[in-house]
Amino acid sequence: MKERLIIGFLGLFIFFMVGCSSTKTSEVNIFATSDLHGFMPYELSSYIQGEKSKDKNTIVVDAGDFIDYGKPGSTMDKYCFDRDCDDDRNHKYVEFLFAKEMKEIGYDTVVLGNHEFLFNSKAQLDDIVSDFKKQNIDILSANTHKKNGDNYLKPYTMKQVSTPNGDVKIGILGLTVKEVGQRYETLKNGTVKPLGDGLKELDDFNGSLYMSDLVEEAKKWVPVMKKEKPDIILAVVHSGEKEKRDKKPENRIQELAQEVDGIDAIVAGHTHKDFDQHNYKNKSGETVIVTQPGKYGEAISKINFQLEKNNNKWDIVEKSSKVTSFEKSQEDKNFVVLFRKLVNTTLEIGKNPKDKSYKNLSLSKLTPFKWDKAYVFDTNTSPEKIYKTIGYKWKDIKKAESEDIVQMIFMNNKKVVCHLYGYEQLMWADFNFDKSEFKNGVVTIYPNINDKFEITIDKVCSFMKLKHIK
Repeated sequence: MKERLIIGFLGLFIFFMVGCSSTKTSEVNIFATSDLHGFMPYELSSYIQGEKSKDKNTIVVDAGDFIDYGKPGSTMDKYCFDRDCDDDRNHKYVEFLFAKEMKEIGYDTVVLGNHEFLFNSKAQLDDIVSDFKKQNIDILSANTHKKNGDNYLKPYTMKQVSTPNGDVKIGILGLTVKEVGQRYETLKNGTVKPLGDGLKELDDFNGSLYMSDLVEEAKKWVPVMKKEKPDIILAVVHSGEKEKRDKKPENRIQELAQEVDGIDAIVAGHTHKDFDQHNYKNKSGETVIVTQPGKYGEAISKINFQLEKNNNKWDIVEKSSKVTSFEKSQEDKNFVVLFRKLVNTTLEIGKNPKDKSYKNLSLSKLTPFKWDKAYVFDTNTSPEKIYKTIGYKWKDIKKAESEDIVQMIFMNNKKVVCHLYGYEQLMWADFNFDKSEFKNGVVTIYPNINDKFEITIDKVCSFMKLKHIK
């Protein structure tokens, strides 16, 4: 009898152990940025590419306000300059190269922020949307509508992520702050009264688009998404958390998390804050996690989902989010200081055109950092040749494909201390060298030896022209 009991218990033990070991689990990571405003720092792009190389199924999203001038002289800066020369009456297409750059880095989905409207005309926004679609990047906003009430963009998208234990389906809902272009009046009691109809009133849109309430749209679309049976629903939202002192109604994250059932996690934006994770309870008592990744590509949020398969369905057993911040390199800090020096010098010369002390200027006087050598590379010099010249692979150097772009690298003790790269006029400095000065595609400059330039100011665009004195 005892033997039978022992065998019976042993059989049950083996049964449960086999059952437990056969439980399928999986992990999904989603990375998110917001409020890039035209910046795509090397630290951010290399981090994303590194995560993508570990897991090609990693999802990368952006919560809006990706457009702005960005880094001086950058392709985004050039895009904005070219586009600002445009008007609706004589509209011409200018490619939004930032979409291509985001695709190369690994972005899957972006959401419109208020800046995408305030920074563009309707025709320009249409072009940007088209450029994202060409790159197979989903561009979303559930609460942006055409005049007739139809959605201007897709409200949501579904992504299939392959894992060793089966596919995971992720639904991504895009929402934009309603108060695009909204005017306000502050009353005597301190309350704020909205004036007008926001986006409807913007001259560059002529009433062609309008915004609706993002919380109400989420209540509408989440049930629609659930019919497609996603395992995870993520809301990517260009709106932030409302603080006690906030008088304007723009930041709705608390309401979204608490009032809309079915959302598992939220990426917030708009307020330029960064935080790892805030937890809220929805009407069903389920936890909704919220993360916000700051601004200008200085940080990125990672949302991690731990999943377990039950009855042929993935259940979220654990979820968390964390922000990784990137420190600006000394080389980038030197670039910012040098750019300011170029701007201030140009303005100073403009104020004192008869001051002869600026006629022949040493580059060492313009550079507020220590350097012992500078390389100027000819147009179309390959990154490989640049790396060979400077002695090592430094960041992600690109080929200058236009004669309007300067590629100048300052060195000190065989290390890069500043990289001056971009459209010269947009950096307020047009460097000119005689073709005969380039030896194997490179001009080498040494401080106080051959670093003098003859300075003039362009009378039309007011930037500084620097002609190298041999």
